[in-house]
Amino acid sequence: MGGGKRNIAVRFFGGAGNYTDVLEQLCTYVLTENPTEAGAFEWVKANTRATSDEGIRDRLAFLESIGLLELEPDRVRLTQRGIEWLSETNPEILYELLSSAVYGFDTVLEALLDGPKTDDELGDAIKAEHSEFDWNDASGPAQHRGWLQSLGYVERTAPENSLTESGRKLARRRSSEHPQLERGEFYAQTELEDAFDTSFGSYIKGISPRTDDEGALSYIILKAREGGPYGDEIDGERFTYIGEGVPEKGDQRLTGANSALLEQADRSTVPVYFFYQPADSDELRYEGLVDVVGAERVSLDERMVYRFTMDRLEIEPAEFEALSESVSDDISDDETDEPALTDDEAEFTEVQRRVRSSAFPKTVTSAYDGRCAICGNSRESPAGTIDIEAAHIYPKRANGRDNVRNGLALCRLHHWAFDTGWLAVADDYRILVADRPDLEGYEEFSHLENESLTLPADEDLRPHATFLAAHRDRHGFESP
Repeated sequence: MGGGKRNIAVRFFGGAGNYTDVLEQLCTYVLTENPTEAGAFEWVKANTRATSDEGIRDRLAFLESIGLLELEPDRVRLTQRGIEWLSETNPEILYELLSSAVYGFDTVLEALLDGPKTDDELGDAIKAEHSEFDWNDASGPAQHRGWLQSLGYVERTAPENSLTESGRKLARRRSSEHPQLERGEFYAQTELEDAFDTSFGSYIKGISPRTDDEGALSYIILKAREGGPYGDEIDGERFTYIGEGVPEKGDQRLTGANSALLEQADRSTVPVYFFYQPADSDELRYEGLVDVVGAERVSLDERMVYRFTMDRLEIEPAEFEALSESVSDDISDDETDEPALTDDEAEFTEVQRRVRSSAFPKTVTSAYDGRCAICGNSRESPAGTIDIEAAHIYPKRANGRDNVRNGLALCRLHHWAFDTGWLAVADDYRILVADRPDLEGYEEFSHLENESLTLPADEDLRPHATFLAAHRDRHGFESP
């Protein structure tokens, strides 16, 4: 067992499915009371059924081994990650601590993606994945499963276990293979080909879009070379990058590489990995992810080029993916709950907001299959781009949420009409038209009155009544 990583998790107090409830109470006590180790033991005895000092010691030592607590005889304290988990009660923080310290958690999630499994079958999956150690504790899989139940990722109908919806989302993210790269480290091309499981040919180009098995854009490799032909300025948190096309070939063309970056300037749909190659080295230094925040075609040195503006992102690929996915997360588990119209200002950092905001258009237009929810049309430009836009129902300028249920896919005309208050939508998804026959434009929209929206087949992606009502209220529509 290398690096001190454990083969088996240690159960906690409260029983499978309730570990985190008791753990949250314990962490609150530790944070507020600064107890000694003896004080922590007494708290556990007073608040759980535990009576054995040895059992309590094992469980607290496990929390220390995963990086949640620090144990000293004269004081027990929360680590910084422990404080983060307690303040946010975000199950992914605790999952990350568990999976980093104990083998098998990702294996269990991946196995359950294929369907329900018994504890024994989960043990077989861990044994097959980690042949480097002997899996000989029959209780091991149940302890893994107990933590996953407590985190809300697994539900159990004996004798089988299955993933919850949040567990399925996490499993899909964890099973997607992101390259393991360290910022500031240098990598040879062969090492990067291994990391990305791809071939770059004779050399890695400046812009290398990579696609998945179905031909969809998966990620982009971006390289700046010292002394290269483009004069890129890469210092600072924001920098410029010149597109593909060397000076000898004249004006830069809209190649596939330039098109891929232009798409990212419109909306961040995939990770963009940025590398820098010094003039005296064949290796590339990894600089982290970047966001394409702007693009323009400008005159430079007597030719037309694509100039992209980049911001460095202080997040990892898995977080980028998670933030993009969060745009389509359910707003509420209970339809009787009224969702907030706006995001909590403290909920996301500036970078996280930008990634979510960039993902919003793609998520919404994809939910509506690239068609206008009002007229049902899907217009294309001569260049083949679909001219459908993602509209916030409760407006972005009022901090409206970047969530698919606060969105409608609309053509430009109906986007304008919706934003200006010519059109609104009833809770039953009927189109409402402003009663202003005296104004020019009324005749253009009046025939839409009481027509039904074209909606996503998935009910969880359809507009939420709370946002529709807020839009009607902003524009003076009476509740139908």
